[in-house]
Amino acid sequence: MSTKSSMPVKFGRVFSAVAFLLCGACATAAVEVRVADFGVSPDARADATPGVRAALSAALDAKGGATLVFEPGEYHFYPENARALVRYVSNHDNSRAPRRFVFDVSGATDLVVDGRGARFVMHGDVTPFLIERSERVSVKNLTIDWNVPLLYEGEVLAADASGFTVRVRADEPFEVDRGAFVISADGVRWPMDTFCEFAGDGSGQAAGSADAYGFRYHAEKTGAADGRTVRFSVTDNYALPRVPREGNIIFLRCNLRAAPAFFMERSIKVSLDGVAIHHAPGMGVIAQRCEDVTLRGMRVIPNDSLGRQVSTNFDATHFVGCRGRVLIEDGEFRNMLDDAMNVHGVYLQVLRRLDDYRLVVRMPHFQAQGFIAVEAGDRLRLARFGTLLPEGEAVVTKVARRGPDEMTITFDAPIAAEVNPLDALENISWTADVVFRRNTVSGNRARSILVSTSGRVIIEDNHFNATGSAIRISGDARSWFESGPVADVLIQGNTFTNPLRCGYGRAAIDLDPEVDVPSGGTPGYYHRNIRIIKNKFRLCDRAVLLARSVDGLEFSENTIELANDFAPLNRQKTEFELVRCRNVQLERNTFSGWPAKDGIVVSGDADSLSTMRFTPGQGIKTREHGAKGQR
Repeated sequence: MSTKSSMPVKFGRVFSAVAFLLCGACATAAVEVRVADFGVSPDARADATPGVRAALSAALDAKGGATLVFEPGEYHFYPENARALVRYVSNHDNSRAPRRFVFDVSGATDLVVDGRGARFVMHGDVTPFLIERSERVSVKNLTIDWNVPLLYEGEVLAADASGFTVRVRADEPFEVDRGAFVISADGVRWPMDTFCEFAGDGSGQAAGSADAYGFRYHAEKTGAADGRTVRFSVTDNYALPRVPREGNIIFLRCNLRAAPAFFMERSIKVSLDGVAIHHAPGMGVIAQRCEDVTLRGMRVIPNDSLGRQVSTNFDATHFVGCRGRVLIEDGEFRNMLDDAMNVHGVYLQVLRRLDDYRLVVRMPHFQAQGFIAVEAGDRLRLARFGTLLPEGEAVVTKVARRGPDEMTITFDAPIAAEVNPLDALENISWTADVVFRRNTVSGNRARSILVSTSGRVIIEDNHFNATGSAIRISGDARSWFESGPVADVLIQGNTFTNPLRCGYGRAAIDLDPEVDVPSGGTPGYYHRNIRIIKNKFRLCDRAVLLARSVDGLEFSENTIELANDFAPLNRQKTEFELVRCRNVQLERNTFSGWPAKDGIVVSGDADSLSTMRFTPGQGIKTREHGAKGQR
């Protein structure tokens, strides 16, 4: 399948800030290196990795930048000749075992990789691209897929409360080993331990379905002539989230966050232009501690030509502890098994205080361990456990690491008068501005996008067809430990179609940091300055907005239609729910489809409701938590 093409852009090694803002992360291309000159030909099943690595090495050695060029066609890559390196990839499963990287773009400056429509086919547990400690790198005009996607599709033939029977695709090799269904392809042998149900028509996750993590089952082949029909019987009193529908597709997964398609670390001005990702065993793109990352015309979508229904095993794009600007525009993100975008920092957890200047901390989430979240020179903010309200800031002068998850941090001054175990530290030197514009997100499991950054955030002119909340703005120091508070968010001109048809979130837009509400008149709010204006909502569930701990929230000039396209889940009982908010505006919105007797209900605590402004005459009712009322 061909990808969108983009015109190549050339710059000198010194270029203006205005030019960079116009083109994103572009690279000089003084020398052209053709992989064909290194014995690499398209449309052969032979391993292209050795020749491509030699060509890439020549491009990296070129003075003044280079373009690595492919001829159109299909290229196959195998793990045996990929570069073996130990790298800790945030929000993935890590170990001390090396990962296998096909394109090792380390220490590059002014490099372009131009696929010219090529299709890269991966075999097994490999990561196509590593981009680290590089500057001005562009990858464009190529498609990434796997020879055998490492999650399998089974059409539901029969199902009841005791289990289900599926027919596995003919191009997906598997074993049934002592009752376990085993994904077995290209050197990978992974036991299936969870599943997800998608609609049979290709529209994405089946409405009303939910996660089946920790699936307890016994698998056996049914004896059908095709040898590909398998019965999964539940065991150990496991209860199915629901009985799968005949004709739907069950995705048989190993809940292992393995290889992303692109792993970026400590790099500046990286762009992906006209890149398509049909599959990855982990995420599509993961960037950590990078500056200025641009994704234009990216498509993370299933391989429609092969009739596949799911793209990546986890998020399409993910950004951790980045700064500068994250720009994603004119993209399509469809049928992933997690979110289209997540941008956040990392909360470190305080273990103990050694003295006024030194704290022992740890990286608490196991999938973030090993990631370099802080270095000397960074400014950290201490947040109080529970409320996550700020207590003080200081600059790091030294970091002494003790393994992948624990470290002693020395500061230039006492960070706060009082520091307690479980308090959280956020790196405020590494927070990104975000622009998510003119993208389409549809059919994927979970939310559309998540954003937790104190930089400026613009989400505009997108179409969100989410199965859970379309937008979530959170922050927590209890589970994923993803920081941080937002300070300037504009959500404008978007179309929201039937969010919440599966159970990921409580409202179409969730502003729900996992924080305790301060008591006793304690001042402070976690999020600030969020504007949701001039959007169109078509809802199957009445819950429009949940807001917790927000100071300065505007929801204005939006058009909201309540339809009956899917059965409502009713996880939130009112249209708007406010918890510990201040300065909320609900003005000049248009509602249709609601029964006249119901009205539009805003529930909240007394403080939230007392500072709220709304346009009269629209049938809006307010209801204080624990009471019934109208004003």
